[in-house]
Amino acid sequence: MLNLVVHPKRVLIKITQSEWNNLFSIWITRHDGSRVQLFSDVEVEDGYERRFKQNVSVGTIVAAGTEVLGVMKGDIAIIDYLVTGNDDSLVGYQNGNRLVSIRAHTTYHKSDSTPMLDGRKTWKKGDYDFLSTLLGVVRMGKIKAFHPYVFLKYEKATRLAVDQGGLMKVEVDNVCTREVISAHPSSGYSDGDKVVIKESDLFSRFIDNKEVSVVFEQDILCRV
Repeated sequence: MLNLVVHPKRVLIKITQSEWNNLFSIWITRHDGSRVQLFSDVEVEDGYERRFKQNVSVGTIVAAGTEVLGVMKGDIAIIDYLVTGNDDSLVGYQNGNRLVSIRAHTTYHKSDSTPMLDGRKTWKKGDYDFLSTLLGVVRMGKIKAFHPYVFLKYEKATRLAVDQGGLMKVEVDNVCTREVISAHPSSGYSDGDKVVIKESDLFSRFIDNKEVSVVFEQDILCRV
């Protein structure tokens, strides 16, 4: 029986192999009532490397600190690859399960920094103070994104096209349109919105052979 007191601003997460498989079947409900599958299959291509695929993307919330909002015990936590990419957050192991503790919320500077001798400032009001590696949670089949992350439906950035000589070629969309799966209500984006982003600004979270795209709110170019 665990008897751990979590830091007020942190969450304790249990990571097991079963979490990977259980999330495959999760569907989310949009505001309009329609349902879509959270993760879509990754199509394997020769020579196409999926970075960070070896890192766990989800875990189960064991406990949340007293100052943590929007997180409940039993939620499925969607985490950044850095959580399992190093041992900085590792608390220990229980029955073979990995226990990690991470700060739950991103914080922002409330004022500008003191100018340096050349007049430049290290940070400005509203810049990130601390960027949380907890991207969001899934509760009762619905994903809840946390600032500053927006979840997007995964789509391949490449497509087949025919050049002027009639030959097939592969083209890459540097700027593309993606569908919002979940965004924080204060972001101004809603489930099902179509947004324009640069492909290079996207990063992925993987669950075995499943993938979802993530982007920072500030990197969204516009809504269409």
